[in-house]
Amino acid sequence: MCLSKPQKVIGFSEGFATVEFLGHKKKVKSFMPLKPGEYVISQANVVIQKIPAKQAKEMLKEWRELNEWK
Repeated sequence: MCLSKPQKVIGFSEGFATVEFLGHKKKVKSFMPLKPGEYVISQANVVIQKIPAKQAKEMLKEWRELNEWK
C-alpha cells in the first residue's frame, strides 16, 4: 500500500525539486516547473501532482496526529 504525503517545495532547479515532509528533505524529479512554497505529491521520487496549499495543510495536520499516536 502506498500513502501519499504532501511535500512542500523548498527549491527547484533543472527539473529537480527539493521537497520537505515533516522535517525530512529529499530531491525528486519534476516534469513541471515548481516554485518554493508549492505543495506536491510524489511517487517513486517523481512529482505526480501539485496540490492546493489548503489541502496540503489539512493532510499535514492528519500526518502529525498520526505521528503522535505511535
